[in-house]
Amino acid sequence: MLKSAVNTPKCIAITMGDPRGVGPEVILKALQKKDVIGLGNFVVIGDRKLLPKTKIAFVDVAYRSPAEGSLKFLDKALELIKGGVVDALVTAPLSKEAVSRYKKDFRGHTEYLAENSGVKNFDMMFVSAKVRLSLVTRHVALKEVSKFITRKNVFSSIKLMHETLNQKFGITCPCIAVLGLNPHAGENGLLGKEEIKHITPAIKSAQQQGIKVQGPFPADTFFCHDKGFDGIVAMYHDQGLVLLKGMYFRNLVNFTAGLPFVRTSPVHGTAFDIAGQGKADPSSMIAAIKLAFQLA
Repeated sequence: MLKSAVNTPKCIAITMGDPRGVGPEVILKALQKKDVIGLGNFVVIGDRKLLPKTKIAFVDVAYRSPAEGSLKFLDKALELIKGGVVDALVTAPLSKEAVSRYKKDFRGHTEYLAENSGVKNFDMMFVSAKVRLSLVTRHVALKEVSKFITRKNVFSSIKLMHETLNQKFGITCPCIAVLGLNPHAGENGLLGKEEIKHITPAIKSAQQQGIKVQGPFPADTFFCHDKGFDGIVAMYHDQGLVLLKGMYFRNLVNFTAGLPFVRTSPVHGTAFDIAGQGKADPSSMIAAIKLAFQLA
């Protein structure tokens, strides 16, 4: 039934991800926390047999393989989002490699949700209590990264960071830092020219549009001092996430900027090696659920 009352509590959909992974476990543990369950309403989408005792609303989806299930859970969530049944989406981890064998060209939750929402400009944004960081490139092989560091792509990430901080996080005039691609941010072209050709021009274009943005900063020293920035734009996956996951892993959340709805997820993977053993830490899932309610 569609929600109609103005004061109806928010409802969050949670997809189970790969049923072989720790998704079912961290979902169950999160939904046993009083400070989580009291936030609003939930509907879990996945394999009911894996969460037989939960009293949370459940959409049981039939599937023939874990990869098919991972994708069908996500498709059902999109159906509920588009139908106005739920207010936001939290996704437990799936195996990109497994799903890509089931569906050719599958790159991950982020790209799949954007494509199915008709969105062209989107980013992975990682959110903790102290840091918000987005990536110009996402799941791209390291040897391919430089060809995606263009003035257009860097500018788009800066602009989307600015809009997201303003519209979603309520920061009126956010201050944004941009990291360089090369060691020492290229050393004035000695160690690479992407900063000169693409990153700095993108920063200047953003400044001309009234965005408070600075850089490019050398990535190896940037995090050594608190510079008071509201958001950081990194050039590639490990440049931004090695440090963030090392410092904030338990409470870090992956938020997809640019979608027409709120989607968050924990920052860990399927953890097949500990699945079913009761060892999985639900902290990142709890943080993802709380952020989804906050932003929805």
